Amino acid sequence: MIRTLLLAVWLMFMLAPASLAVEKEKIKVACIGNSITFGAGLSNQARDSYPAVLGQMLGSGYDVRNFGVSGTTVLSSGDSPYINTRVYKQVLDFQPDIIFIKFGTNDSKGGNWKHKDEFKGDMQAMIDVFSSMDSKPKIYLCLPATCYIEKGSIKDSVIVHGVIPRIREVAEKNRLEIVDMHAATSGMREHFPDKLHPDRVASLEIAKCAYRAMTGNSKEFQLQDFPGVKTKWRGYDKYDFEFNGRKANIVAPAKPLPGKPWIWRPAFFGAFPAVDIAMLALGYHVVHYDLAFLYGSPRSQELGTLFYNAMIKYYGFSEKVVLEGFSRGGLFAVDWAAANPEKVSCIYLDAPVCDITSWPSRERTDLWQEFLQEWNIKEEDMKNFKGNPIDNLKPLAKAKIPIIAVAGDSDKTVPYDENLEILAARYKKLRGEIEVIIKEGCDHHPHSLDAPAPIIKFILNH
Repeated sequence: MIRTLLLAVWLMFMLAPASLAVEKEKIKVACIGNSITFGAGLSNQARDSYPAVLGQMLGSGYDVRNFGVSGTTVLSSGDSPYINTRVYKQVLDFQPDIIFIKFGTNDSKGGNWKHKDEFKGDMQAMIDVFSSMDSKPKIYLCLPATCYIEKGSIKDSVIVHGVIPRIREVAEKNRLEIVDMHAATSGMREHFPDKLHPDRVASLEIAKCAYRAMTGNSKEFQLQDFPGVKTKWRGYDKYDFEFNGRKANIVAPAKPLPGKPWIWRPAFFGAFPAVDIAMLALGYHVVHYDLAFLYGSPRSQELGTLFYNAMIKYYGFSEKVVLEGFSRGGLFAVDWAAANPEKVSCIYLDAPVCDITSWPSRERTDLWQEFLQEWNIKEEDMKNFKGNPIDNLKPLAKAKIPIIAVAGDSDKTVPYDENLEILAARYKKLRGEIEVIIKEGCDHHPHSLDAPAPIIKFILNH
């Protein structure tokens, strides 16, 4: 009996990871098409294009990607054939499970539509390529959105009487489902500001149309303040999305403070979140952009600046951010602040890596090689290495950026005396403001404080 139970337990643990992997595998959706798919004319394409909204509606079980390219045609003799773009190759590499094909608007232009007899053949050729992929995707053919241009090269009459009938014929031949985005956008002239491209309200209708085709259900959906899939974290709305191929999260407070202040973690979202939870309660947005494994490299700095600019431009966050560097996140936080002091109100560091030779150090061979590769340097270059936070404090001190830091005096992973202690001493020598809180007998974990009031007070005062 005991042997049987042990065998059952062993099987449960052996089989569980595979089962979980299958459950977590996302259904991949590719939206291909022209500028309407891409989101041209929208102030925030990443949030409001129809593929972005479709992803929000479908939720975390789907990976919906936008493969729209402005001006493209399905016609291989057109002025900008989609099959000649690099994005077309990206679709093939993506190996989607579902594809929405939305062309015809640019094909309808006079210079392109003279090749109308090739339209069905070119669409068929595209379908044949996608159908032959290993992923064997389900393909939907979309009818073009309504065009409200009265005088121009693109005419809705050509779309209605020329393009749409041909798409229907191809769909019938291949037994593919039609997604009628033309009907979905009919009577919405006021939501096409330039008479061709939808605003976010019309994009939502297009997304609803695609959602109905996929699920067989209609769904009421409210336009979001932020991109990505909306969930809950600690009772607050959390938005999960990607930015330049890296994971990002925004957690919104119930009542945002005027000016939208925010605290930004470049690593380890949700770990030891006492400070983040307190800041949310006070009206701060908590933002995470995952740069943890880039070792504060120039690439991470560039990505961080692009992300910061997007937060300011598209979501109206305060131009002064609170940086929060946990562990290796300290590499990015300090160096980015040193390069952008005018963008930083203060820095909160927690058991931070301040010297790459201390962590990962040459003793962790794999991580050390990963660091060298990320920085694109060789071992012999280390004698002139200038990327350590302890060496980049002058701009912060000159800009009078205040720092509060927490660390355990018994940290065996990122030793205090090799990292924060040196940083604090050098910052004070530069007459920089820094407050250090030492946790006696504490190792690298746990981070933060059980009662984070001193950290909160420091941030609010600066």
